[in-house]
Amino acid sequence: MKTELLLVRDGLEGAAPWMAQVLRDAGFNVRTTTGAELADAAPAEVLLLRIPDRNPTAACWTLHRQGYRWIVAVSGSPSSQECIRLLNAGADYYIDAWLPAAELVARVRVVLRFSAWLAQSYDHGTLGHQPMPNAAGRRTHQ
Repeated sequence: MKTELLLVRDGLEGAAPWMAQVLRDAGFNVRTTTGAELADAAPAEVLLLRIPDRNPTAACWTLHRQGYRWIVAVSGSPSSQECIRLLNAGADYYIDAWLPAAELVARVRVVLRFSAWLAQSYDHGTLGHQPMPNAAGRRTHQ
């Protein structure tokens, strides 16, 4: 089963159709929705959306509690300050809506790779307990 992405169109009206098509062409299963429909939508592994300016921290944590594992903040007019603000508010990743197609796909793949690594580490009980080299160069668990 392919990983499902959910793209919220609100605030991304110009970019959302293009983003969805690029990601579908790359083999992703992409659903689109509106913010009003989001509460009734089945959660997806990755949620891509423009996070509201008003109380972004509450928005991020509410979405995490609703079952969205990865919240990717999408911006149509990116800036370093906005990126920092949204990551500090609880977004797991940040992308520009108008990235070149190949870069958009690559960045979504990064999120999915990290998600798979975290899930595997959690399932195997190794999260935070990766082997560390000791003075002799052998791996030891800490």
